[in-house]
Amino acid sequence: MKTINIALNTRSAFIRDALVYMVNELTRDRPGVRVNFSSRSDTLAHEDIIFADLLPGEIHLCNTLIKNRKPGSSVIILHSYDALPEQDCIVNCLRDVIFFAIKSASVAQMRAIIEKVLKSAENPPIKLFKDPGLICNHCPHQTLSRSQVAVAHGLIHGFDIRKISAINKVSIKTTTYHKSKIMEKYRLNNNHDFFQFMNLLRERG
Repeated sequence: MKTINIALNTRSAFIRDALVYMVNELTRDRPGVRVNFSSRSDTLAHEDIIFADLLPGEIHLCNTLIKNRKPGSSVIILHSYDALPEQDCIVNCLRDVIFFAIKSASVAQMRAIIEKVLKSAENPPIKLFKDPGLICNHCPHQTLSRSQVAVAHGLIHGFDIRKISAINKVSIKTTTYHKSKIMEKYRLNNNHDFFQFMNLLRERG
């Protein structure tokens, strides 16, 4: 009996249920295959297939959970970008993944992807995998400047621009400038994307 471990790291219960349904449907007639679903936030060292959603801006942040995944595992990233950033701007640990546009791609396309990664998990290719730690070399990940950290810290804690400016003894114009630079650096198109990104930073601590 072949056991395939699948991580469903998505914030959407609807998407999670749909993925479970499609995987179960595709494995129903495979008596030698058993599937285990999980939602891991600590390690992906034992998962054969990983589904993970991507919030705005997250594509430019270090993702140690994905980086330290099981060698040879398949990663499907669920994203809402109209167009992905240029390859050179994507962090190294997300280079060898399958990107799936949840706003425009079809159910048939997702089924085809699941079918492909299930076959790969059943019969993993025999090859040498690079040490995951090596892929950090020359990674284009973005980090906040000291001033941007101060602005982000204030926003994460619920302060408005005026309050943040007073705390840091700078003008409102300066604080607004640093906020706009954060949006530019992480390619956040609007305030909704921006505050989703702030919540992500808060989750990461």
